[in-house]
Amino acid sequence: MEMILKKEPFMRKMVSMLMIGLISIAIIMVFANYYLLKQINVNESVISECIFIHIGMMLLMIIFQELLFIYSCNSFLEKLEKISFSIDRMMDGDYATILNLDQEGILSRLESQFYQMGRRLQLNFENLYHEKENIKTLVTDLSHQIKTPLACIKMFHEILIEEPLETCATKEFLNQSKAEVEKLEWLSNALMKVSRMEVGMIHLKKEKRDIKKTIIEAVNGVYMKVLEKNIEIEMDIKSIMMDHDEKWTKEAIFNVLENAVKYTHKNGTIHIKMEKLETYMMMDVRDNGIGIPVDEIQHIFKRFYRGKVKKVQRSEGSGIGLYLTQKILEEQGGSIVAFSRAGEGTTFRMVLPLQNCKEDERGL
Repeated sequence: MEMILKKEPFMRKMVSMLMIGLISIAIIMVFANYYLLKQINVNESVISECIFIHIGMMLLMIIFQELLFIYSCNSFLEKLEKISFSIDRMMDGDYATILNLDQEGILSRLESQFYQMGRRLQLNFENLYHEKENIKTLVTDLSHQIKTPLACIKMFHEILIEEPLETCATKEFLNQSKAEVEKLEWLSNALMKVSRMEVGMIHLKKEKRDIKKTIIEAVNGVYMKVLEKNIEIEMDIKSIMMDHDEKWTKEAIFNVLENAVKYTHKNGTIHIKMEKLETYMMMDVRDNGIGIPVDEIQHIFKRFYRGKVKKVQRSEGSGIGLYLTQKILEEQGGSIVAFSRAGEGTTFRMVLPLQNCKEDERGL
C-alpha cells in the first residue's frame, strides 16, 4: 500500500478523499447513535459502551474499505501499466504486442484498440520499407536503362568529332545515335505513363465500344515488325460491344503483341483467340517463340523485369510493357496471366469484365 501511495500521486489523493469521506460518515453515525440513545434515556455507562463498540466497528469498516479500494485501484493500475509498457514497446519499434483481448470492459477495449493500432503501424512501416526498397530498385533500374543509350550516343559523337569518316560511315553512326535517342524517348514516355497511372493522374474512361476494332488497331501497331520477321498472325475474334477504355486497352494489347513478336522466331506464328463467356471476355495471345522459364513466370509483370535469358537481355526493351498492361487491365476490373515453357512459346490470357454487352457473331 505504501509503495502504491508513493508511486501514484493520484492514488494518494483518492485514498485521502475516501478516508475523509468515511471518517465524516463514521462521526455523523456516532453522534446520531449517541443522540438516539440519549432520547430513550439509556444509562450513561451503556451509552459509552455502545459508542465504543460503534467506533471500533467504524474503524474496521474504514480500514476494510480502504484496503478494498486500494486493491481495486492496484488492479486498475496494473492494466494501465501494461498498456503503458506496450506503448513503450511500440515506440521502440516492437509492434508485436500481445494483450488480453478475451475480456470485456473499457480497459480491454483500450487494449484491443492499442493492439490494432500497433498492427496498423507495423503494416504501415513494412509498406514504407518495401516502398523504400522499390524506390532503390527503381533508381538502379532507371540508371541502367538510361546509362547504356547515353554511353552509346556519347561514343558515337566522340568518334564523329575526333575522326574524319566517310559519308556512309557517318550516316551509319548518326542512324545508330538516332535509334538510341528514340529508345530514350520511348523509355521516358513509358515511365510517364506508368507514373501517371500509379499516382492516379490517368482516369480510364470506359465506353461501350467494339473490342474487335480495338484489337485490330493494336495488331496494326506491330504490323511492320511482323512483316520484317515474316510472322503470320492468325485471328479468331468477333465484334463485341463492351465497356472499355479504347485507347488504354489498345495500349495493353499492343504491349502483349509487341512482346510476342519480339520473342517469336522468323517465319513463326502468333494466334489471337477471343472468347465471350458469361461475365467476361477472354483473349489469348499465343506464340511459338522462345518461351519463358518456369521460375521467371511470376516475375514478368514486375516493373523493369527483363528476364535472365540471353536473347531477352540482348533485345531492346525496358521491362515496362507487361507491367503497364497489367495495371491497365486491373484498373478496368480485368487481369492478365501467362502460361509458358522455355522453348515452346508463351500464351498471355487477358480478361475484361462484360456489362450488358451486345455481340456480332461475324468472326474474323
